[in-house]
Amino acid sequence: MTSSVRLPSAIIATAIASIAFFATGFVVVRGLAEVKNASDVINVTGSAKRNITSDLAVWTFTVRSSDDDNLQTAYRAFQGAQPALEAFLRAQSFPASELRREPVNAGPQQYTVIEDVNGENAEVQRTRYVVSQTYRVQSSTIAKLQTAVGAATAAFVNASTGGVSIESGDVQYLYTKLSDVRVQLLEEASKDAQRRAQAIAQSAGNSIGAVKNARVGVFQITPRFETSVEDTGSYDTTALEKDVTAVVEIDFVVK
Repeated sequence: MTSSVRLPSAIIATAIASIAFFATGFVVVRGLAEVKNASDVINVTGSAKRNITSDLAVWTFTVRSSDDDNLQTAYRAFQGAQPALEAFLRAQSFPASELRREPVNAGPQQYTVIEDVNGENAEVQRTRYVVSQTYRVQSSTIAKLQTAVGAATAAFVNASTGGVSIESGDVQYLYTKLSDVRVQLLEEASKDAQRRAQAIAQSAGNSIGAVKNARVGVFQITPRFETSVEDTGSYDTTALEKDVTAVVEIDFVVK
């Protein structure tokens, strides 16, 4: 006859709980190990640079006349300068699509002077009457616009008579295909980051896997060979020849 031993139910419950505890503990430890491996990343920065030549130039100048007594006198002086200005513009042969005349502004203008008042220096408000108009030339034929700017000095001197002054702004050099260049540079910068990460990982006997995080830095558009950068990015408009630099920061998972 075979005898059987009946274990107390409390012991059986304890054994089952112990087995469940160890099984659960194994899963937790394994899970922690997987998370730890997944959190091993290499953080690298990649960059790419492209040389560009501006394909659009913008030049503005403002004609201004003023008179201390009345607006009519200022306006007559302004009109007197127009023939010389129009002759200059016709000589440059700017197409209508490249030349824009802003509306004429006319009215009183307040300004402050320091005068002797009862033996003491004091600020005194004065009024003068001003008439002004801004011209804007925007051309993709940059050499032609540069020639016009060089010829403008003599023409503006001839027109600047009878209280008329002409203020010429600096030429701004722009690049109209910048959005395409940015996309290409981001791709090149990402590939540069990947090469750097792979080199670092291989030196430790590892390799890189998927991208975990990626951050795009600001674009720097600087004069050719300029090394200064701005935290918020830069967009130079003073130089015809420029460098465009893109930077990306990427976290790669280590395998």
